[in-house]
Amino acid sequence: MVEGEITKDVTEIDYTLTVAKGDIVVLDMRRSKDSELYSTAIIVQDASGTEVVNTTEDTSANNTVAGFTAHADGDYTVIATRNKYSDTTGGFELRPTAAKLLQSGDSIKGLVTNKTADLYYALPADTDAKISYAQTTGDYFLYFRILVLDSKTSSSLSASATAIKGITWSVSLKTDADYMTLVSVGGNEYDLQHDDISSKFTLDVE
Repeated sequence: MVEGEITKDVTEIDYTLTVAKGDIVVLDMRRSKDSELYSTAIIVQDASGTEVVNTTEDTSANNTVAGFTAHADGDYTVIATRNKYSDTTGGFELRPTAAKLLQSGDSIKGLVTNKTADLYYALPADTDAKISYAQTTGDYFLYFRILVLDSKTSSSLSASATAIKGITWSVSLKTDADYMTLVSVGGNEYDLQHDDISSKFTLDVE
């Protein structure tokens, strides 16, 4: 995780991210605790300078979840910014993740804390999938979400659930060939900033 601040004079901050061909990269940008940056956005350029992600036209994102699949090895530029129509300022947190591509038969055990925030996993495109989720420990009830995104928008919510310990929640879906589909397990923004979170979960893919 890196932290930065969007100000009146500095509206874009560049970071270098080294990736390998085939990496599924998820970028989670959210405002810091007590920040007034209410409209985050992300731009990504590949090693040649070609833009592969730009969510600055997306007016719906207080917190941004963007993603791309690297088409080549190299150093990509990640630009943390805000919606092009916004003049809000404040601190932010940016978390890059190399998301695991879930396959049939996978069984995942994970831990969500305040430091990790939301965890992300990718589903193959144009595929039927069934995923079972259960929380195994922790007093904070985690959120299980299915997210869909493309190169111009932050993620949109396709399905969500919370589950108390010992209760399994399952979802079946057909992923789209033209969009990235993510599985997310985490908390809501306020809770991650104010509650003490340490909860474990399992994901099973049929």
